[in-house]
Amino acid sequence: MRRDKINMDKAILVTNMAICKIFDPYPKSTREDFFDSEEILNEVEKLVQGKFWPLLIGPKRTGKTSILKIVANELNGIYVDATNIRSIKQFGEELIESSVSLRLSLDLKVLRIEIQKTPLKGVRSLLKKLDHKIILVDEVQNVVSPWFLTLLSNVYNESEIRFVFTGSMIGLSKALSGEGKGKVSSVLKGKPILSIEIYPFSEELGRRFLKIGSERCGIKLSEDEIEESVTTYRGIQGWLTYYGSFRNLGYSHNKAKDMVKKVAEGVIKEELGRLSDTQRAILRSLCLVEEVSWKELKNLTEGLTKREFKDWVFNHALKQLVNARLVKKDVNGYRIIDPMYKLILNEK
Repeated sequence: MRRDKINMDKAILVTNMAICKIFDPYPKSTREDFFDSEEILNEVEKLVQGKFWPLLIGPKRTGKTSILKIVANELNGIYVDATNIRSIKQFGEELIESSVSLRLSLDLKVLRIEIQKTPLKGVRSLLKKLDHKIILVDEVQNVVSPWFLTLLSNVYNESEIRFVFTGSMIGLSKALSGEGKGKVSSVLKGKPILSIEIYPFSEELGRRFLKIGSERCGIKLSEDEIEESVTTYRGIQGWLTYYGSFRNLGYSHNKAKDMVKKVAEGVIKEELGRLSDTQRAILRSLCLVEEVSWKELKNLTEGLTKREFKDWVFNHALKQLVNARLVKKDVNGYRIIDPMYKLILNEK
């Protein structure tokens, strides 16, 4: 009898954990599982249905991927993860893979061969055949081919395809927004691409997220634990979700925070590896202050690195960090957006 009760308790625990979607660290695919999503989801879908192409800009781990996946699910769109895409050919191959599950009446084998031989022509042919579909491209700034903009311009003129993008304001994303410079960026001038800024939670939203999540998942979180978590993660939805997920697994408050930190160490190490030495030096300097002016930040960075930076070199690196939504520029100066950067870098 005792063993049966233990097994039943385990089954109930597993069931409760399985349905606790609000703290699921994977991107969400339904709006019911995505906290405080109605307004932004409705806006994106309204724009898409009105034949506009939304470009969602914001810091990492603020829910942009979930927004894309939910919209794709609700509007029968094609979701494409461009995290590792660097060329038109790779984009075409990923688009075909993403289209397979939709069971479209296309000869994907022939299209795949065509993309292998002549990528630009092949992808253009594929997009023509996907007429009226909605294609959602995540982390579009990773596509470095200048031909991608030409491709999008041709698609806009030749079909009813609609796009939704996410990214940071660097590279291709900046060109799409119309803020880029030169002939490449002028290709899409006049096209209906609208930028939408995605922000971290406010303190109040962060509290509500943890409170509502704890109620849904049957987790007991004290007011002090919620306040400390809100202060630690400063509204970054990804870290708050990881914290809630670890608490749902039965970890204590302090242990859950340690686990989130371990996840953050691996993620941030990888992200730092994509930055220049100057950008990393600027981030290390910003870890030592809450907010600082441009001049003070430059002096601090030069003091830490024991080297002088030309103004234009320093300014370019700092602007790239702002555009990548790693650094926030306010009226009073500059600060790091993701608090885990400060936590990780201060220990190195």
